[in-house]
Amino acid sequence: MATLGRTRTRRTNSVARPFAALFLASVLILLFRSTDVVQAAGILGTQALVPIQRALAETGVTANRFFQAIGELDRIRAENADLRAANDRLTLENARLAEAAIAAQQGAKLDAAQRALPFKTTTAPVIARDPSGVLKTIVIGAGTDQGVRIDQVVLSEQGVVGRVSEAGSNYAKVLLITDSASSVSALVQSSRSSGIVRGQYGDTLVMEWILQSDPVKRGDIVVTAGLGIGNELRSLYPKGLVIGTVVDVTRAEVSAYQRAVVAPAVDFRKLENVLVVTDVAK
Repeated sequence: MATLGRTRTRRTNSVARPFAALFLASVLILLFRSTDVVQAAGILGTQALVPIQRALAETGVTANRFFQAIGELDRIRAENADLRAANDRLTLENARLAEAAIAAQQGAKLDAAQRALPFKTTTAPVIARDPSGVLKTIVIGAGTDQGVRIDQVVLSEQGVVGRVSEAGSNYAKVLLITDSASSVSALVQSSRSSGIVRGQYGDTLVMEWILQSDPVKRGDIVVTAGLGIGNELRSLYPKGLVIGTVVDVTRAEVSAYQRAVVAPAVDFRKLENVLVVTDVAK
């Protein structure tokens, strides 16, 4: 028990001594704070602590700026996400408006062509085509329910497209004039030279049976003649419709005829809407 008491006494003394020393130092400083020695020591202590305080302050500012930067980055990320979403919406809206403007322009051109033609026509969209161009047919979104019949002529605002080769209730298949099975009686508009325009492989036409004596040159416009071919009593194609433009002329020395290569007036790969002639009289 005596040993335990001595141990507790030692522990109490070890704790009390530092506090006593600090108390004594505080009293001495208060008593002698106005002396030159204490003031000089205070100044030196303050000067020694200034760099530490500055470093701690800068560390605090840096840490504060770091957390502010993290918050700013989060805000910028959120704003960027909102801007991207808004940009996507504007892109889609611009595309829709541009497409609507193009459709309106195409519709206006087709409407003007429809009013200018002396025939009764019905409009139809192109709903299918062979992208390779091997099959010289297109499918349009109008059929017998809209008055479309087989062998009716199909036009665009640029010129002759072809004729209806098959008709369903709500669709029709059109054989293009560039198909090898297509034949149209034609005239060179300027010289009135006549011939037969046939389709051939590729996107060009050939005009055959032009007399060697008839003047034909590059740039001449070729139109439908309105004449029947072979056993036809009348041509399917009314007279005066634009077929295309002469791009080359071939003359044979031993032949009575010459032939011309004709570029179609219609760009079939970009054809989107057509006119079907349902009656040659309005």
